Amino acid sequence: MWQQVKQLNGRRHMKWGIGILSLVLLMQTGIASQVFDFEDEKGINHVLVILDAPLEFISGKGEGLSGFLTYDPDEPQKTVGSLILEVKSIELNNHLMTKNMYGKRWLNAAEHPEILFSLSSFETKEEKGSLIQGEATGSFSFLGVTKEITVPVSFNYLKDAANKRAGKKKPGDKRDLLVLRSNFTILLDEYGLDLSPPTRLKVSNEVQVKVNVVGYTEQ
Repeated sequence: MWQQVKQLNGRRHMKWGIGILSLVLLMQTGIASQVFDFEDEKGINHVLVILDAPLEFISGKGEGLSGFLTYDPDEPQKTVGSLILEVKSIELNNHLMTKNMYGKRWLNAAEHPEILFSLSSFETKEEKGSLIQGEATGSFSFLGVTKEITVPVSFNYLKDAANKRAGKKKPGDKRDLLVLRSNFTILLDEYGLDLSPPTRLKVSNEVQVKVNVVGYTEQ
């Protein structure tokens, strides 16, 4: 099923696809769950990446993020879904580095155009009102390699809050929001990108990933 989700996202057919996907996900997770669309109409959602090597500090931001999650504030442990980041939406702090990063030597955007995380389970660790903090487990696909990972994630369910995010543009917008935050680390050599010792002086094998996104329920 998640391959179908990936195809929907990759083709950007979000609006007509959400009806079918919502039905499938709700059948799996229960009618109380809602489907949240993370293709941000405001254009603020992004993923930060940081590579802190001994000789050089590289940072970047990817804004081409989309995907769906189901979420029930009363049963967050039933959360499932997927998020996709387009590799060519990632821009580093140096233009030449960005151009090189898309090539075969590095992320090979032509062959591996997307980075995918499919969330299959969530364990709550702490609750502070609507803010739920815990650990999400799922499959992470990067550079053609898929691994199961567990990462810290927080969810903040905000009912009828879309108008507050939009401000004066949509005063009557009563859609619910789901704010997702995550901060984790991946190692490039675990996904087939094995850097030589001299290269690691300038490009860190460890990549810090910071996810800052908001999803909307359907109109």
